[in-house]
This record gives sequence, structure tokens and C-alpha cells, in this order.
Amino acid sequence: MNRIDKQWLKALKYFADNTRARVIADKESNDFYYKEVLPEDLKNTFVGVNYLDFNSNTKHIITQSGLQQLRELERNNRESWGFRFSIIAIIISCLSFAISMGWINFR
Repeated sequence: MNRIDKQWLKALKYFADNTRARVIADKESNDFYYKEVLPEDLKNTFVGVNYLDFNSNTKHIITQSGLQQLRELERNNRESWGFRFSIIAIIISCLSFAISMGWINFR
């Protein structure tokens, strides 16, 4: 994942995990953490593409399209880790094969 995707994932996950009341309480009590999770430019972007809705009275600030984007980012993150693990597994298999054939000797 690139830096932008990681930032979006962190922000969307925060809003998906917390209710509107909790987010408002966090914003009032710990403004530094809130600004770290959701900088002003990112907030404007999320509101512009309708991922967050600060004006309604729903239980959560995140919208359905925001949840869909969160699902896609989490899927991409899992696929990225899966790819890394598969490369490591291939390397271990090749080393095991080379050792069993006697091509590599650690003595």
C-alpha cells in the first residue's frame, strides 16, 4: 500500500469503529489525535466524495460509500500481504530444494 492509501485506511477505519458521539468527544478532548487521523484536507476530500457525513443525525459519520471504500482498501491490504508471503514461501521452497539436492551445503 502506498502512503495515501494507508492514511485513508486509518481515517476510514477510525470512523467505522467509532460512533458519532465518540468522534465528537474525541475531537473535543483530544484534538491532536483527531487532527492526526483526519487532517483538514483529507476531511474536505472525504466530505466531497461523500465518504463522511458530518451534518446528519445518524449513529455513524461514515457513509455507505465510505464503508465500501474501506472494504476495498482492506482487501488491497490483505492481497498485498498475501503476495509478500507467497514470495517468501517460494524462496523457502527453492532453498529447501537446493539443500535437499546437495547444491547448498552448510558444513
